[in-house]
Amino acid sequence: MESLPIPSVELDKTSLHTVTDYGFDNLPNDTVNQIFKDGRVFSHFIEHWLAANYSLTHINGCKDHDFIDKNNSQITYDQKTFTHRGCRFMPSSMIGTGRTFNKEVFQEKASKLIYCIVSNIHFPQIKIKFIRGSTLIIKYPTGIIPFNHHDILFNPT
Repeated sequence: MESLPIPSVELDKTSLHTVTDYGFDNLPNDTVNQIFKDGRVFSHFIEHWLAANYSLTHINGCKDHDFIDKNNSQITYDQKTFTHRGCRFMPSSMIGTGRTFNKEVFQEKASKLIYCIVSNIHFPQIKIKFIRGSTLIIKYPTGIIPFNHHDILFNPT
């Protein structure tokens, strides 16, 4: 059996952070907090934040993955946001109206990645968990983690 490369991040551990220095000119923090709870907006910021705070190199505009490991470029990561709607970790090309889910393609891709799942439901407090895609697809073979599994996913193991 082939051994998996060891990533620079700790797997299967939930980390808690509080984002403190954020805002947008004269908008009240409550307004900015609500905007950052939208995963589409949040992901643009959190990807750069993750690269600044973990041993990751952000890959701009990459469709296949969001990061490579700073110590082993063969290890790739994809960031997904866990919002009040849950978390979808299938490729973006399979999410949305008119797009189709291909289980085989999804599982092949997911098994090669480490996912960085970030919960922003209590922003500015965020939870982060790095987990192998091969582990996630055992529990969630369709690439969807329902909202009611938030605490199950992020509770310490």
